[in-house]
Amino acid sequence: MQRTRNHAAYFMLLLTYILALAGSLKPFLLLFAPLVALHAVTVDLTYSKMLARKLGKFDVSLMIINAVPYLFFFRPYFLIPATIFLLSIALSYSKVNVLPQVLGTLGLSSLLLPWISVVKNVTLLDISVYMVWCAYTLVEALYVEYKLPFRKIGANVVKGMWGISLIVTGALSLLYPPLAISLIEPSARFFRPGEKLRSASEIRDLGKRGSKRTITLFTLLVITLILYHFVGIVGATIPSLPLLSGLHGTGS
Repeated sequence: MQRTRNHAAYFMLLLTYILALAGSLKPFLLLFAPLVALHAVTVDLTYSKMLARKLGKFDVSLMIINAVPYLFFFRPYFLIPATIFLLSIALSYSKVNVLPQVLGTLGLSSLLLPWISVVKNVTLLDISVYMVWCAYTLVEALYVEYKLPFRKIGANVVKGMWGISLIVTGALSLLYPPLAISLIEPSARFFRPGEKLRSASEIRDLGKRGSKRTITLFTLLVITLILYHFVGIVGATIPSLPLLSGLHGTGS
């Protein structure tokens, strides 16, 4: 049986990396492109094995190789995706359903802020975009799981998680109004998730529609970063957060 390529992992990592480039302002981050590609290939090769609780020595070794470069560029923010990925693996081997899949997706999007922190001090804008991106990818993953006819997830789970996410992301959007626009479509969809799919044959169409909506939100986030970081709307610069900037020096 031919292995199915994990296109979602490539898609999510590519978008997250582009967002990091838009938010970093430093060309140094371009050097991370091979590492990002390695992450994508690793997830592609090991993700289904993890869910099936069949990780071998080669898979574990590959995961360790992915982490080694970050020892040289370590920032406290890298503890976020590291914790999420480890929790995803642990829950998978604990035979917990759904959560490993959802956390795996969140882990990929949560690399955004750590990548940015390698090359510059993190700002409130960076954190705001990060929170919106992670909240969206988390609830989008839950939304997809809910839609699958063989998953026993209620619509209220999707509604509740997005409602909780809006408490934080909605407050941050008051500081950066373009972020508020990015929350409109997800709010309309997640608060009214509709019925489950009737059959597995509809999953492909669900994925295509989801990809288009994700690209729309991603584009709005890129525009937000460009407006505030490059054009300098609402002040010539966006100040760094004092407590966070003290954790590390600016990358070159």
